[in-house]
Amino acid sequence: MIFLYLTIGLALLVCLLAMIFTIMVGLGKDRSTYSQKKSWSMVSWLYIILLPVSFIGLGLLYYFITK
Repeated sequence: MIFLYLTIGLALLVCLLAMIFTIMVGLGKDRSTYSQKKSWSMVSWLYIILLPVSFIGLGLLYYFITK
């Protein structure tokens, strides 16, 4: 049961750090040069790189918790 709380706490921490990072990056951007093409490249980077890495990390975490 303690592993469940640790996992939830870790997920909340990661989400909080990602939100802070996103806000900080967004505040520093110059919106006059931001285009739809650049927006699509950022979204594709998210889905191609971060999503699979996240699923692999969660799978490994689940494996080690239930081992």
